[in-house]
Amino acid sequence: MQSAFTGNKEDNKTILKEYVEINGAEQGIIVESLNQNKPLLLFLHGGPGFPAYPINKAHGVSLEQYFDVCYWDQRGTGMSYDAETAKKGVTVEQLIEDTIEVTNHLRNKYVRDKVFLLGHSWGSYLGSLAAQKRPDLFYAYIGIGQIGSQLESEKEAYQYILKTARDRKDKRAVKQIENVAFDENFYKNRAYGAIRTKFTEKYGGGFKREGYSNLERLKHVFSCANYTFNERINSFKGAVLGWQSLGHVMAAADLAELVPELPLPVFILQGQHDYQTTYTQAKRFYDSIEAPFKKMYTFENSAHTPFMEEQALFYQIIENDILPVVKEEIDFI
Repeated sequence: MQSAFTGNKEDNKTILKEYVEINGAEQGIIVESLNQNKPLLLFLHGGPGFPAYPINKAHGVSLEQYFDVCYWDQRGTGMSYDAETAKKGVTVEQLIEDTIEVTNHLRNKYVRDKVFLLGHSWGSYLGSLAAQKRPDLFYAYIGIGQIGSQLESEKEAYQYILKTARDRKDKRAVKQIENVAFDENFYKNRAYGAIRTKFTEKYGGGFKREGYSNLERLKHVFSCANYTFNERINSFKGAVLGWQSLGHVMAAADLAELVPELPLPVFILQGQHDYQTTYTQAKRFYDSIEAPFKKMYTFENSAHTPFMEEQALFYQIIENDILPVVKEEIDFI
């Protein structure tokens, strides 16, 4: 295991970058802390296979106001990319076990009974299953860009971009959209994926309401000071690996059926305009799940990343709703 302090200590902020052996593979994590003994939060990124840390930092996301935040690059991407994993691929079962072991590493290192678990997009799939398997490890589950049935979500996205193109009388767009086949094998169809991404971004239903280009993503990853050059490249390699290994899992995913209950507080934060994991499917998951406490929040001006797009509201929910629900369990808030 290697570890190194990176970044700076302005405003008493510490950034710890660490490589830990997790279930036989060296994996990278970054923990950001204001050194105020705050609760721990594990951030599960989406993709599958695309790290959140560089993008979050580029957008000024500062969860460390409320938590000691762990950004973990899941097996096979970014800080956790290696040739052996690239050759073998990754499985859901591995990632669930990795999530549990990363959680235990954090609990042991920082002497915490539990952590908060936040899953974004693909991370909501992984996080829901990990919380179901080991609810004793987590104070609460926070789902953002929550997956329900991804096939139904994709159907909605396709109909949304087609209807929007028709409403705008954009004949060229209509033709492009109608010319790609959509069926249950959508995850194999690169032409469909390109068109869906192009027009959800153009029509305000993609990563951000205002759009988020590949060039911006590239810029944000390659300007991440706490990644090495190879880790920046491996972020994109890992995204390819993640989709090749797990695309079929995403396509068949229906968390409303897989996770009917969670014995811990559940918070769902969803952008009204999200057409990557649609609001309808997030609401379906929320309505179906049984939990001792649950609440859903609608971000009316957001697409897939409300924690970037409406940060003031996001922080308000954390401070006024999420932390107080488990305050009695946490003697250091």
